[in-house]
Formats: sequence, structure tokens, C-alpha cells
Amino acid sequence: MKQTFKLFQIGLRQITYDGMLLVLLAAPFLFGLMVKMGLPNADAWLYQHWAFSIKPWYSLADGMMMTLTSMLLSMVSAFLLLEERDEGTGAYYQITPLEGYSYLVARIGLPMVWSFLCMMIVTMLFGIANLTFLQIIAAGLISTLTGAALAMMVVSLAGNRVEGLAISKLATLNVLGLLMAWFVPMPYQYLGAFLPGYWIGEIVQQGVNWSSFLAGFMMCIAWIVAFTRKFLRKI
Repeated sequence: MKQTFKLFQIGLRQITYDGMLLVLLAAPFLFGLMVKMGLPNADAWLYQHWAFSIKPWYSLADGMMMTLTSMLLSMVSAFLLLEERDEGTGAYYQITPLEGYSYLVARIGLPMVWSFLCMMIVTMLFGIANLTFLQIIAAGLISTLTGAALAMMVVSLAGNRVEGLAISKLATLNVLGLLMAWFVPMPYQYLGAFLPGYWIGEIVQQGVNWSSFLAGFMMCIAWIVAFTRKFLRKI
């Protein structure tokens, strides 16, 4: 475990030398600030001029903020893994005690702990909906696991960092699941149930329903297991 933490620290130092990854680290806070300052002002203007309010969609904005926080931070981990693969250092780690799952814990597991904490900070600072603490925790856990699943998807499908940039665009499909929970009528919205983002939308819209939470949790685990196995077969 000590070596795993050491590798995690090495990864943090590598990030400081990469401008794109630094931007991804800051992006959740910038998006949160935009939501906090922009939507309430937009709501006031719309209500004054058109007698229309967007407050019913504040929960969707908070759900989007949580989803994007985990997605963006997971891409930092994914691109770091792909960079190490391009440079050959990833192969080097496979002949050390940090091979396999230990390597993934350092590059995906521990960063996702930071992602969860970051998501909590962003939501508490910039959230505009009256989500309960339980909603934030439940949606945040699924969002964090979703981030891990998306990171594993990118590194298992991409052969290098350039391919990773292209494949990372597929991660935005997860946002489609979140939107389906809000705008697609029953029962058709269940077509998005295979996307973890759908269950985040359920929680922020309807509250914490434990069956929805468990469904989202198991969907994330299924994604993580499938893509982790594919990744480990490649290295």
C-alpha cells in the first residue's frame, strides 16, 4: 500500500507538468461558478420579462455539476495512464510489485477518492437546488463510480493518448442518461437505464430511492468490471 501511495504521488507531480490536465482539474470549479452565478440571474431575468422560471430545473443543474465533476477528473486519470503507456513507463510498472490491480488503485482508485471529495466541495459551494445531504452523497457515489467506469472505458479501448481524446467524447453519452431521466416520459426513459447518469438523474429529481441507488451502483460496477478485465488483458 505504501508503494501504491508513492505511485499516486508521482502521478500528481506528472499532472503539474501537463497544462491540459491542470485545466481539467480546475474545470469543475469553473463550471460550478458559472452555474452559481449564471442560472439564478438568468432565472430572475426570465421571470421579469417572460414570467417564466427555470427553478424547477435547478436540481438538473446540480446533477449535471456532479456528473461532469467526476467525468472530468476521471479523464485526468485516463490520460495519465495513456501517457504512461505511450512513454513505456506503464509497461515498466507491470514488472514491479505495482502491477495489475495495484497499478489501477494508484491511477484510478485513489484519484476517484479525491474526485468524490471534490464533487462534495463543488456541490456544497455552488449547488443551487435544495438537495438533501443524503441526495448529494448517494448521487455523488454513483457519479464517482461512473467516473471510474469511464476512465477504464477510455484506457481499455484507446491504444494511445490521441485515440483516448477521441474515445473520451463517448463519455458525454452518460450525460444523455441524466437528461433522459428528466425529459423522456415513462416507460421510454428506461432505455437509458444502462447509463449510470440516468440513475443520478433519478436521485436528484425524485430523492433517494434505495432501489434506484442500488440499480445505479450495480450498473457502475458492471461497467468497471467489464472494462477493467479488458484493460488487464491488454497489458
